[in-house]
Amino acid sequence: MDETTAIKLATRKRRFFAFLIDALIIGVFGNMIGWSFEDALLQLGSYGKAIGVATILLYFGICNSKLMNGQTLGKMLLNIRVVDKNSNYISVAKAILRALPFALYILLNGLPVSDSTDLYPSLILGTILFSIPILEVYFAIANNKSLQSLHDLIAKTYVISAKSEGSIDFTNNKAILYAGFALPILILAVVFAGSSAVSNKLIYVKDMQKIVSVASQELPISSITMYRNKTETTNFNGETTQTKLIQVSATKKNKDENDTLLAVKIAKIIFDSGFTFEEDENLFIAIIYGYDIGIASNYSSSTFNDSIEAWKSVSKKIGVLNKIAKSHHNKSVLKDDFWRYIAGSQYIVSGTLNVDTNKINEIRNSKTAFYEFKFTVDSVFKGGLQAKEIIIRKTICSKDEKTNRCNDSNLVLFNGQKIIAPINISYTNPAQFAFARSTSKSILLENDENKTRVLNEIAKQKDIIENKLYAEACPITQHADSVKALIEDMLVASKAEDAYTQLEKLGRHALPAIICQMDDRRELAIKSITLQNNYPGATQPSRHYTPQVVVDVLVALLHQAVGNDFGFIQNGASEEERTKTINGWRIFLWYLING
Repeated sequence: MDETTAIKLATRKRRFFAFLIDALIIGVFGNMIGWSFEDALLQLGSYGKAIGVATILLYFGICNSKLMNGQTLGKMLLNIRVVDKNSNYISVAKAILRALPFALYILLNGLPVSDSTDLYPSLILGTILFSIPILEVYFAIANNKSLQSLHDLIAKTYVISAKSEGSIDFTNNKAILYAGFALPILILAVVFAGSSAVSNKLIYVKDMQKIVSVASQELPISSITMYRNKTETTNFNGETTQTKLIQVSATKKNKDENDTLLAVKIAKIIFDSGFTFEEDENLFIAIIYGYDIGIASNYSSSTFNDSIEAWKSVSKKIGVLNKIAKSHHNKSVLKDDFWRYIAGSQYIVSGTLNVDTNKINEIRNSKTAFYEFKFTVDSVFKGGLQAKEIIIRKTICSKDEKTNRCNDSNLVLFNGQKIIAPINISYTNPAQFAFARSTSKSILLENDENKTRVLNEIAKQKDIIENKLYAEACPITQHADSVKALIEDMLVASKAEDAYTQLEKLGRHALPAIICQMDDRRELAIKSITLQNNYPGATQPSRHYTPQVVVDVLVALLHQAVGNDFGFIQNGASEEERTKTINGWRIFLWYLING
């Protein structure tokens, strides 16, 4: 039989409530660290648990030692203390040893228990993890005389009433100790059985290791795991359905990182690696943001689950966007001009082209000048033009001028023939019209083939705008958050000019993100912007505009980045002109990602 002394041991109830108080204090401290250093903790990833381990060891190591008379704050409130068998206070080293099981539990908690590439180390870790709390509870209950739990047995300590004195001499029941030692073996068997069952469904494929390594190096993530997961569900009719997933979980380092864009980048790395998917297998990607320091944690997540075909489609789009962003500033983004003329026009009309070729030749032999001629409208394919006869104004270049606008001979080639022409209201004279993009290159001979081509393109662009097909690029655009923040700065007088400068520096890298924000018609704080005129052959070092609302600035920046023009609203415009211009850029974005 165990012998007891006159000393008064702390009851289980007092020890339990003292532990709850200490746990609450440590938890509050952990959350304060989390709130204060969230971004820094995110960079640490799984290494953040070292903070929790250090906190546990220091708190219990110092407070349970002779430095604090063997009392944590919880023990002080419950009037109990930690001592050795002679009722003496213990050293800091022994107090740290006593706290080791709690620190070890924090360190191991959350680590993967099943990994088919190396199962046995995982089983050992899992056994230790599950054994610690079970043995703590077991010994606290089974050691009915000494009330020593696991950490007391390790450090050979006791918890007594704060006012108790005297020596302690307990001989614990050996059967209880042996049974305790046998518990981890039983737990190992349970963990092994559970791991074997899980490993049949959750498989870590060695081929995935390279993908995980590449993603960790190239993307702003602190950790990433990748598994092949198979689950079966049975309905009321007894029919079994199997779901097959490639399951990826990634913890991002930056709070503001676009979750959708990051998920697609991970998918692209998987596809680029040549990884082989099974038939009917889906790709599930979870993007996690948060921290876990053992004594406090805070997580949020976004999940994306779709077919491999769907992921490949989006992955291809982001590949195109990245390629465009990396291309040379002045290189043409999209070479085909046909859709561009359709998108950049208010009206598309057909009629007979009758021009005075003698007058055109006279200008060419003299100096560059405007030429105005009447155009009879037979049919209207796009827009609500009611006039049957309009005046079209066109620049005719002299032979000596060699600029791009002068490489334009369609007026002469199609003279006297029925044509299809995209036109806009003239910027200089609202009573007149001009060819789309101010060039007669947009003219097509009217025949069945060209008419069908034009009508099909009009219908296609209408579908893009009405069904917002362009918006598929918006969730995966780079610099989306930066563009949004800079747009907000445009509305503040003290920040506006710097915002204009920063947006100009982003250039074509932010092109899709800017197009995605073009609905913004809020009034600007500063209605003046100067952009660098860095195109070859430019006669002025800069260009100055007087935009009125946000979208006016965005169009100026887009034109600056890629040189395309779907409407000149940089100095303000009517809502009709803004709508036409915005739609043109949205069609541009659709073509950008779909070719």
